[in-house]
Amino acid sequence: MVRVAVVGATGFTGEQIVEIIATHPEAQLTYLTSRVEKPTPYADLYPRHAGTVDLNLENLDADQVIERADVVFLSLPHTVSFQFAPLFVKNGKTVIDLSADYRLRDPKMYEKFYKVVHTDTENVKNAVYGLPELNREKIKASKFIANPGCYPTVSTLALLPLVKAGLVDNIIIDAISGISGAGRSAKIEHHYVHLNENLYAYKVFAHQHVPEIEQTLSDVAGKKQEIIFTPHVVGFERGIYATIYADLAKDFLPEDVWAFYENMYRNEPFIRLRKKAMPQLADVRHTNFCDIGIAVKGRKIVICACIDNLMKGAASQAVQNMNIIHGLGETTGLM
Repeated sequence: MVRVAVVGATGFTGEQIVEIIATHPEAQLTYLTSRVEKPTPYADLYPRHAGTVDLNLENLDADQVIERADVVFLSLPHTVSFQFAPLFVKNGKTVIDLSADYRLRDPKMYEKFYKVVHTDTENVKNAVYGLPELNREKIKASKFIANPGCYPTVSTLALLPLVKAGLVDNIIIDAISGISGAGRSAKIEHHYVHLNENLYAYKVFAHQHVPEIEQTLSDVAGKKQEIIFTPHVVGFERGIYATIYADLAKDFLPEDVWAFYENMYRNEPFIRLRKKAMPQLADVRHTNFCDIGIAVKGRKIVICACIDNLMKGAASQAVQNMNIIHGLGETTGLM
């Protein structure tokens, strides 16, 4: 039985990890942390977990994490994880970081987008980017995972087969996210009265996930890839829907393009290719699936893909990585 600590168990992502591990047949929750005045039963804060989670929520004690856990999920804000990850890595724990602190290899790029100087650049070199469909073998051999962001997960999975084959250029990504992607912190723009029946773009040309997407696609293509990425927020709870436009290298029939996706994803348990109709967000919510559909007209392609931002975009993908590292069935606890 794999012993699990969730550091940051009260955020949307942390709570989602707790929910998954609570019913995971091969893992056991042993330590939950957040900022609390005193140890508090987790189910008192989140009554829906009564009967499934019987642990107290405690302030972080690194020694207790090391003593009680084999796997440490760091569900902390960006710029905070690198204050704690080095100690857990040094002590041989499997560390799965859900922040952006170890995703970008270039410290200057990290500083540009996150406005903080990274203090653990040595471990940045050692962290494996935890997208199983791309890096499964590296994940197996690692104990330190930089879990991908939600927008990068859906965008990369949608584009991976074509970028790997060198078939696309001029990539434009329009993506819509539910408000849970902004985290649990209280902000005026997250209030119901601002979100209800509203939709808006934000951080155009400035979103922190742009360098992450470009880094991954450039690695796959073997040359620099640039994208135009426009994120939007809408007032639903959870999920991301990405519509991607690109130019193909030559005229293709739809069946020819589908062949690239089938070849890459035929053995992937959490990729579903939707050939009869474009994917719908409702079909992936509360799951670890990424659904992908395409439309082709000559040298133009539209790719639509969707995930649950709290699941495949964060918590369940992190558990998928844990399963891979610890030799468990990859879908264990996730289907």
